[in-house]
Amino acid sequence: MRPTAMILAAALAAALSGCGKSEDELTPKKTDFGTGLNTIEKSYQTTPTRLFEVVSAALQGYGLTVESDRHDDLGGEIQARRADGSKVTAKITARDEASSEVSIRVAPGNRNLAEMIHARIAEKVDALEAK
Repeated sequence: MRPTAMILAAALAAALSGCGKSEDELTPKKTDFGTGLNTIEKSYQTTPTRLFEVVSAALQGYGLTVESDRHDDLGGEIQARRADGSKVTAKITARDEASSEVSIRVAPGNRNLAEMIHARIAEKVDALEAK
């Protein structure tokens, strides 16, 4: 075999073997680490301005500490921390004049807690509509 062919064969073998990574590094992770795969999005029939109050109250109702709240009439973001230090991010986006979309992500990718927060938000939105 020629030296050039041997070098190409060795390079191909290295590329196919995961470039020297161990098997633990190649296995899929159980968390999304910021990819958004565990972000839960839901739509609500209310304005972003009203939703910011509701989402903030829902987060604080679970004992989370709100660290930042940046928003305007079209949407924005609330960031909070759990007692264990993990981050919860709520993004609110206006869909039209009367409805909005909320995405909740509990780091490092806890879909169950994100669903619980959405359930609390839905309760509070329903209570607003009942008034």
